[in-house]
Formats: sequence, C-alpha cells, structure tokens
Amino acid sequence: MSNQVIELASFRLADGASEATLIAASDAMQEGFLKSQKGFIKRDLVKGTDGQWADVVYWDSQESVDAAMQEAMNNPACFKYFELMTGVNHEDVSAGVMHLSVLRSYL
Repeated sequence: MSNQVIELASFRLADGASEATLIAASDAMQEGFLKSQKGFIKRDLVKGTDGQWADVVYWDSQESVDAAMQEAMNNPACFKYFELMTGVNHEDVSAGVMHLSVLRSYL
C-alpha cells in the first residue's frame, strides 16, 4: 500500500469562460504553483463530452495535499484558475474536492 493521494475536482466552466482561457489559466497555475509544491507528482486536466471537466492531481501523501491546499488559497494563479469554474467556494477551495488514497496501481 502506498501513501499516494489522488485529488479529484470535477467542475463545469463558469458562464462566459472559454476553453482556451481555462487552459491558459491551468498552465499558469501549473507553472506558478503546483510544479513547486512538495509532494506533487503529476496532474491531468480532463474533459468529458458533456461539458464536464476534472482536474486530477497526484500527490505523494495527504500531508502534501493539506499543505498545498493551504497555500493555494493565497496564490493568484490558483485563484484565477478557480474563478473559471462553477461551484467553487473561494473561501474554502477544498470544498467539493475528493481526496482518494491509492490502494493499488496497475500498469
């Protein structure tokens, strides 16, 4: 068993937001925040055919997730990205985000 955690945030684009704007904000958050976070492994931004999106972030531990969530609340690149999503609570960015412990990985 590993200590890895998958952070899963599903969302829809906010009214008036474009896919190109979301991707640019996603890239900026990756470079300006996530890439430098302790315990960050990788991240996937995925889109369904029904307009549903998900941000899937892989971490080495729950402690790394908790530390990054605290810092994200004060990071301008994160805030700009979160603004483009419906249903995001800007006072508590962890609301509506699932954290899943990895039990097994298969290749």
